Amino acid sequence: MGDELGGGGMSATPERTYGFRRLAALVHNLVTVAALLGRKPVIPQVPCSFVRNVQSAHLHTVPTSRFGICHASVVATGPAGQPTCHLTPGTWRPGGPDQCYHSAVMSQFDLPRFLAAHGGGARNGSVHVRGMASLAPSSAAGGAADDERGGGGASASYDLAYAKGALDLAPLRTLCKQASAQAELPLLQLDGLLPLQDGLVDRPLPPREFETEQQRQRSKRPRWPSLLMNAELKKLADSCPGARDLIQFRKQCVGYFLAE
Repeated sequence: MGDELGGGGMSATPERTYGFRRLAALVHNLVTVAALLGRKPVIPQVPCSFVRNVQSAHLHTVPTSRFGICHASVVATGPAGQPTCHLTPGTWRPGGPDQCYHSAVMSQFDLPRFLAAHGGGARNGSVHVRGMASLAPSSAAGGAADDERGGGGASASYDLAYAKGALDLAPLRTLCKQASAQAELPLLQLDGLLPLQDGLVDRPLPPREFETEQQRQRSKRPRWPSLLMNAELKKLADSCPGARDLIQFRKQCVGYFLAE
């Protein structure tokens, strides 16, 4: 996974930023699909070498940090010679109903215990996400990548590409039907997210939303301009068991839905 993220030898700041956004896009797609399927996403571990490459090389705290890992989205555990890096909970703010408690998702270090409790060697299922280009407008993915690398001017085209009703729901409906046929299996492997791409199953929260919550409420804007809102989710409800709860889950664990 480190190679997929571009974890080797990154040096320029735009390249580091782009690498971390690719990881965020992967997690975004994982949690979106898992929520639609009515399942709990298993948040992957991250190669510590990748974290060292994407974190700022100018942080004065790096030399005194454990294992040289100093990133707000990562917790490092284990021995110095072989640390393991975990993504931190994707919460919006501490406390309140939208706190992303550990019961909302599963960390990868809990997965072996979960499998053991469900028979250990029990057969697991799999579903396949079709190419991201079939789920979201291709111009949107390109705009996001251009904006990432400091291209400037991509935000406007990015907004237009993610217009209301632009998302093709057919691949998501097919995916949900595949999962429903394997509902009795404790674990589903979600294929198709690698190799990493820039496309998203749904639109991420743009950076401009990170003002104050008070400002957002006064603007009467939604917390994020999503493509999977009530109208789309109603169309998916007959195939996707988690569609009716997706908006609430996004509010609870908003940090996992970013591509920033």
